[in-house]
Amino acid sequence: MKKSILTSIVFILTTILYGQQDPIGNSDQDNLNFKSVIKISVSPTENIALYNQPVVGGPGRKFKPGFSTSFEYFFRSNKKINLGFGLCYQFAQAEYTPNMNTGDFTGQIDKISVISFNFSTIYKSKKDFYLSLNPMVTLQLNYNSDFITDKQNGLGLSFSVGKYFNLNDKLRLNVEPKLWIHNIVPFRDENLPLRLTTFGLNLGLVF
Repeated sequence: MKKSILTSIVFILTTILYGQQDPIGNSDQDNLNFKSVIKISVSPTENIALYNQPVVGGPGRKFKPGFSTSFEYFFRSNKKINLGFGLCYQFAQAEYTPNMNTGDFTGQIDKISVISFNFSTIYKSKKDFYLSLNPMVTLQLNYNSDFITDKQNGLGLSFSVGKYFNLNDKLRLNVEPKLWIHNIVPFRDENLPLRLTTFGLNLGLVF
């Protein structure tokens, strides 16, 4: 069911994109809007590992800082829709704390490194604001059996709301609060997997 939902999202976004193509006969000025763009971003983040439903017992969880850096290439651009691909590296920390049900457990912090490949879709609004919804494939780089956090290999999503600021004719700054949810559809069967969830303030240069 979850795989079908993500597949449907990709199909819908692709359909919207090609539905936005302008007819033949655009002016030269309009054609300038179709050029490819590159975005390089960094982000301080707060990270936590969450179940997809309430769970009784087990260790507690706290937010911990991390960081993210990404590269995106948009090969299709017009007045409303941008479409492209991206590569993102994230370092995250997931902290687990003892509670009355965890016995002698004294706490643990899992330090997690992941790399994500995403299908980037941006819907541009007025005054250089935009919405972004990106299906992604995540691979964890440093999993070991001592981690409480499940392996994050799987399909996920990221969502952001942002704004562009013109620095000059060829360079823009983008600022976007962003949410990443990894491992929504794991690559292996897991019972109540913990999903790395990341909140960040993404700052990028677009050229």
